Amino acid sequence: MKDVKEMTNDEFMSHLMTGYNNHGPLVQMVVLDCLQRGLDHYISQKEEILEYHRNGREGISLINMEAWVSCCEETKQRIEDKYS
Repeated sequence: MKDVKEMTNDEFMSHLMTGYNNHGPLVQMVVLDCLQRGLDHYISQKEEILEYHRNGREGISLINMEAWVSCCEETKQRIEDKYS
């Protein structure tokens, strides 16, 4: 098995979801729940995040926060399409 520090993001996500876990496939529910809660947080704080970004309060950002929030919304929709 490849050392986790050498894995790509795709490989690591697959490792989290399918690699050995003491509780078996329950880990998949944990990862999805945490992902969904994180997305919910960003989406619920959307206006504050974008306002903070527009006012330049974070200095130079390497991430376009409008794209970040949009990515959160798209990912949340994909999860809802699958599990709703």
